[in-house]
Amino acid sequence: MTDGHLPYPFGRELTGYGVPDLGAALERAKGAGASVLWGPVTAGGRGSAMVHFPGGYVAELHTER
Repeated sequence: MTDGHLPYPFGRELTGYGVPDLGAALERAKGAGASVLWGPVTAGGRGSAMVHFPGGYVAELHTER
């Protein structure tokens, strides 16, 4: 999490969520009207993506360890 200290679009991130299947979670989010701002990327064996949900909510989705 960036705690809002990075410039847009990452500076509006409010929280992060661990998900068991990042690809499936991103597809469900897009189906609900969300857009992927960044990613998905894999680093250190963990996938993550920044997602902008309707209404302006921005969150990081990442695979759980």
